[in-house]
Amino acid sequence: MTVEQAKTMHDGATVSLRGNLLKRQGDDRYQFRDKSGIITVIIPVAAFNEQHVEPDDLVNINGSLDRKMTPPVVRIDRLLKQSPK
Repeated sequence: MTVEQAKTMHDGATVSLRGNLLKRQGDDRYQFRDKSGIITVIIPVAAFNEQHVEPDDLVNINGSLDRKMTPPVVRIDRLLKQSPK
């Protein structure tokens, strides 16, 4: 799934994305980018599971789309940093 596809899904839809966390936007909000675009994601500290993530690290994130927010955001419950090849 891509960011652009996720943005068109219904509220509460399960979302799986692969890309990069570009920057922190305050508290638990981050800017996430993949090849198709950028979306704001909300990631609680617990989802990082003590993983340190830099902007050039590839991550897989899973969560649910929250269309009640404008613009829509993805609420993340699982984050997995990909090992460098």
